[in-house]
Amino acid sequence: MHITNVKSTYVPGFENPYTSFTISPEPAEDESSGGSKRSFRGIQFLNTAGDGYGPHQTTLGDIADKIPPKPSLKPSCEKCRKRPDQEGSGFPNCASCKVSRYCSRECQTSHWKEHKKLCQRRVKYAELERDIEAKALSTNGPFVSQAALRKWYYDNVDIVEYTIVQALELYKGPRHNLWRTHAVIISLKGGKLGTSVAASEMSFSDAEEGAFTTLARPDRLSLTAVELTALGAGSRIIVIFVLNNEFDLKLVESYDLPSDEEWAEFEKDDMWRMHIRMRKMAQMMAEKDSAEESN
Repeated sequence: MHITNVKSTYVPGFENPYTSFTISPEPAEDESSGGSKRSFRGIQFLNTAGDGYGPHQTTLGDIADKIPPKPSLKPSCEKCRKRPDQEGSGFPNCASCKVSRYCSRECQTSHWKEHKKLCQRRVKYAELERDIEAKALSTNGPFVSQAALRKWYYDNVDIVEYTIVQALELYKGPRHNLWRTHAVIISLKGGKLGTSVAASEMSFSDAEEGAFTTLARPDRLSLTAVELTALGAGSRIIVIFVLNNEFDLKLVESYDLPSDEEWAEFEKDDMWRMHIRMRKMAQMMAEKDSAEESN
């Protein structure tokens, strides 16, 4: 099957555009005569036009390769922002909160005044977390720990970064984007009622940008300016993870600003949500091709 003549037009009375295309059947390959074997990677996929974007034609292979894989995140030094080798074990963490990382004793000592309140808040929440978990499970509600959400973030940093670039419009360059005034809110799904949700049970659902001025609202995330500043708002990108749209099940983290080289590589992707949601399935199909080729 081959898709051609993809175009979209607006029809009176309909909000979204109408997408039309032509499907041309391809003749079956004769393997005995040297014809190539059809692959999963070559399967064509068409995303119809929507509000603000046109139709998008691609293949499962392109979807599988769209977002480059990255190793699990090794956070930068909280003081000097030095980045560790992402293939290594990372910098040692704060002995109290177990979250913030430092490249040296000097950086940790000099950063203590800035880190103290956030560190104490993290330690206090960790002490309360068992009671919060017990209460949630006793009412058959889901529960997810800060550690599980953080592990999902670190293990899926490739799609987290891709989401940040698109949601905050970093592809527009260092000056004309949203990171100084907005956070990225990443909605996750997964887990079962009455259980503690592990990182491996969660997956990407959706994401949006949220203005700092609205995050403090009770119907949003109840995040104060003081909390956001402690996490680096204004100097780092703020990322918020929420499980199953339960605002109580959230993790607020920060992400390094891109390097000069990284800024130059960013590109707009109208289909970024589709590329993230279909990525795992497309990669599984591509792996089947590789397995068949090796046999």
